[in-house]
Parts: sequence; structure tokens; C-alpha cells
Amino acid sequence: MKRVWNNLRFRSKIIWLFGVMFFFTTVISGLSYYRYTSNDIEENFRVGAEDVLVQIADTLGMRLGVINQRAKGMLANYTFMVTLSDYLNNPNDINLVKALGTVPDFMKDFETGESLIHSTFIYTDKGSFDNFVRMRNWDFDFKESVFYKSYEESPGKSIRWFPVWTDEIFQDNDQVIPIVWQFSVQGYVGVEYLVIQLKKTELERLLEGKYEFFDKILILDETGNVLIGSMGIDPKELMKLSEARKAGSNVITSDYRYDGDTYLVTYESLKENGWQIYGLKSRQTLLGSLKNLRNVIYEIMGIAFLFTVAAILLLSHQLTNSLRRLEKRMSCVEKGDLSVRFFYPYKDEIGSLAKTFNYMIGEIQNLVQKQEETIEELKRERDYVSEVQKQKRKAELKALQAQINPHFLYNTLNAITWQAADQGAEEISILSNSLGKFFRISLSKGAEVITLGEELEHVASYLKIQSIRYHSRLSYEIEMNEKWLEIRLIKLILQPLAENSIYHGIKETKGAGNIRIYGKTYIMSQQEVLELSVWDDGAGIPEEKLIQMNEMLEMGGTDSKAGYGIYNVNERIRLFYGDGYGLRYESSFGHWTRAILTIPTKTGEVE
Repeated sequence: MKRVWNNLRFRSKIIWLFGVMFFFTTVISGLSYYRYTSNDIEENFRVGAEDVLVQIADTLGMRLGVINQRAKGMLANYTFMVTLSDYLNNPNDINLVKALGTVPDFMKDFETGESLIHSTFIYTDKGSFDNFVRMRNWDFDFKESVFYKSYEESPGKSIRWFPVWTDEIFQDNDQVIPIVWQFSVQGYVGVEYLVIQLKKTELERLLEGKYEFFDKILILDETGNVLIGSMGIDPKELMKLSEARKAGSNVITSDYRYDGDTYLVTYESLKENGWQIYGLKSRQTLLGSLKNLRNVIYEIMGIAFLFTVAAILLLSHQLTNSLRRLEKRMSCVEKGDLSVRFFYPYKDEIGSLAKTFNYMIGEIQNLVQKQEETIEELKRERDYVSEVQKQKRKAELKALQAQINPHFLYNTLNAITWQAADQGAEEISILSNSLGKFFRISLSKGAEVITLGEELEHVASYLKIQSIRYHSRLSYEIEMNEKWLEIRLIKLILQPLAENSIYHGIKETKGAGNIRIYGKTYIMSQQEVLELSVWDDGAGIPEEKLIQMNEMLEMGGTDSKAGYGIYNVNERIRLFYGDGYGLRYESSFGHWTRAILTIPTKTGEVE
């Protein structure tokens, strides 16, 4: 029997489990009975609640409809309108007296017989009117009120309802609900306003007696402002519930929570002005009589729950014991032990899982072995590629180094010959000595990196030779902080710039020229940078050509027309230090030119 049970599919075991749980259908029956009873009580409440709210809405709608009809009647009355028209079109004392006699009488008649009306007020641009029953607040300015601003900001609707406010038109400071009518008088171009203020206390009186059916009643205007009702309830939440209710139903929900209790909410609206009426009934109060029945059902459910938990625990232990053993094997695999296997003698889902697990571990072992072989092969290829790239970079540097303009040797030797023939042996000695230094530093025993001091000595030797060649037409000056002289950099980067200054700058002018070499340091991207400048007061560079040169230098290109030497220097710096460093030019055409080199003060050295 045990073997048969262990070979069952999980689905069969679950079916057996639910068969045992069928024993507890009495609990379900009890819960169903309780639910049926509570639903019946709630349904009876819903029917009664809808009737009560309909009565409130009908009564209130009828009263507001009467006020609406009486307002229309007053504004359509011939005597009233003629008297008001005469005064507005001809505001003399006689017409004013007539208006003060006629208009207030009509306003008194309008208020008589309707206890919901608190007061009335008429505003025109020639003056305002009331019925002289209440003391006016003469500080009230209709044009500064919310009524007038409402029409100014959004014209269109002639009749507008406003939320509860403290009466500012009269001195009694009562809580009122204003209605404003915008109307016009025939023959007069202005616009007049009739303000009808409803009594909040009278509206509250209409709801008396309804609180026996509801626990809370709220009346909101169409924008959600509370007119009448219990304070503390969020009107926005009620409006959301009314918008989401099912079509044709005035009962919104039985799950609205407020102040720790759950309420049934009933809803009705007025067509006249969009007012919304909400009735709230506590479910706890409504279903209080079912408390004892509910407690009995809870006790039965508790006992059933304990038995069910015990059965499920026993069964789940049996179902999950094999899974826990499989989990331990998987933990060993997670730690890197691929030699483990999981043996399970039965043919249910766990048996299939065990078979799949063992097959998967075998495949993983094969894949790991292949992966290790692949990684070793990739390492060998990476080391080979790294060595090739290193040799390629060294070859590029050496190739670029070898491209220094060879015609300088010819020019120097020519200058020595010319000086020997024209001036004598002393200058030949100076030229030979400078040339020796020049070639000594150029060769540097094959080293590609020298100190800044050696680079300055190299360019000074070159400029000394050129100053002898050009006599007084060329003078030079080198200014450099001594603490920078030990900075190491790739060699032969200043001489091509000095040569360029002579042949493309000073030589192009008629007078004497000056070359100045100087430097400065600053921080760029958290690294100290050395900026070396070669300045001359020669012919300068046209702006268009200057832009083209700098763009070519930034891209790392070459331009044989502009002089190959400067592009050679720029490319060597970019190869050695990286794309963030290099050469750029500044110039004022006809006045001066400055070549600017940027290199880091600290860097590794090429072998």
C-alpha cells in the first residue's frame, strides 16, 4: 500500500487530500448560512436606503425647483423689469426712489412662503438692492467677491451654485449656500446679478429623522465641497466610489472604511444643480444581531482549521521529504561538487526530476571541462595578441621617430660651409659644437624617452645654429621652472615646432623675429599636466587655416602642405600618452603664433 501511495502522481494525492477535507463541509455550510443571512439583511437595507435617499432628493429637488420657478417669475415680471430698466437707463433721483420702492417689495414677496431662502440681493453697476429686512454689510464689494470672479474667469453658465460660506452681504454672519443668477434688462447693455442665499440650518432640518436609518448623511456640491453632513469623512473618496459604482445601482460599496469601521454607502444626486447625497450605515451596527451566530461559526472554523493544518502538515512532510534530500544534493552542486547524484526509487514526479537532475549534472561536467579547455586557449590567444599589439606600438613609435625631416642636416651643413667661407673658424666651431649636441641628444643611445632638460638642450642647440645662420634676424628665449627639468617625455617634440616657427613664421616677415619657449602645469581630470609653448612673432596663421590645422591635429591626421613635422609630433604624443594629449595651435594672423603641447607629468617609459 505504501509503495502504491508513493507512486501516485501529485494530482492523485491532492484529490485524496480534498476527499478527506470533504468532512469539513459542515463548516462551509455554516459560513454559507451566515453569509446568506448577512446578505439578506444588507439587501433589505439597500432597498430601504434607496427609498429614503430618493425621498430626500425628491423633497429637496421640489423645494429648489420652486425657488427656481419663483426666481424666473420675478425676473420675468413686467413691473419689476420696467422699474429696474428705467433706473438703469436713466439713474436719476425719481427713478431711484421708484426702484427702491418696487424692487425690495418683489424681493420680499420672493422670500415669503419659502423657509429655505435666507436672503436675496441684487447687484447692478448703478447700485445694489435688498429687501431692507436684514442689516447690510456696506463693506461688501460684489466685484471683489467670488461670485463676480467666477463669471469673469469662466463665462457661460448664467446660474451658478456655490459652496457653504459665512454671509458677507449682511451683518448676521449666518452660514448660507449662495445661488447667483446672471440676468440682463431689456434696453440696457450692462449685466445684473441676483444672489439667492439658502439657509444651511433649514437644509439640516430637512435631514432630521433620517439619521435613525443612516449613521451619517453628507450633501456635496458638484465639485465635492461639503454642504451638509458629518465632518472628517473625505468627500473625494466618496466621489470616487460614486463614479465607480455599477450602472443602475445607488448602493456603492460595502467596503468603505472610516474611523475603524466598515460602511454601506448609498448615493443619490439632484438633477437641478448636481448636488450629491450620501447615506452611510455601519455594517457593525447593521449586523450586530448576527454576532452570536458568527462566534459559533468561528469556533467551528477554528477546530476545522486545526484538523486541516495537522493533515496538511503530515502529508506535506511526506511529499517534501524527498524534495529536501534533492535540495541538499543541489546545494552540493552549488558549492562546486559535480560528483553528487540523487537516487529515488519511485516513478512519480520526483522520480522524473531525479532522473533529469542526474542527467543535467553529467552534462554540466562535460561543459565545464570544455569551458576550461576553451579558457586556456583564449588565455594563450590573449597573451599572443597582447604581445603583437605591444610590438606593433613600439614599431609605430620607432617608425614615426625615423620620419624627422632629413633636410635639416643638409641645411645645417650648408650653414657651416657658408659661415666658414664668409666669417671664419670661430662660428664654425660654435656650429659644430651645437650640431654635435643636437645629434647626441637626437640619438640618445637609442632611448625614446629623455628628460625635459635634455629636450630643452636639444632645441637650444638647434636655435643656436639657426641664430648664427640668420644673424640678427632671429633671437630666442627659453624660460622653464627648474623643478620641471627632470620630467621625462618622448624626445624630439620641441625642435620640429621651433623649426616650423622659423620657416613658416619668422622667415615670412621682413624684420627680425623672436622665439620664446616656456611652460606651465595644471590639473586635468585629477592628473597634473605639463603645457609646453613655442611662441613666435612671425607672420601668423590665417584663421581658416588655423581651424583646419587644429581639426586635423585633433583627429590625428596629417597634412603635407602644412608641414609634416608638426603632425608627426602630434601623432607620436597621442600614440605614447593617449588621445587626451597632443598639439594645438593659437595664432593672430600677421602678429604671432603659439604651438601648445600637453603631456602628463608622470607616465611610464617605453622599453
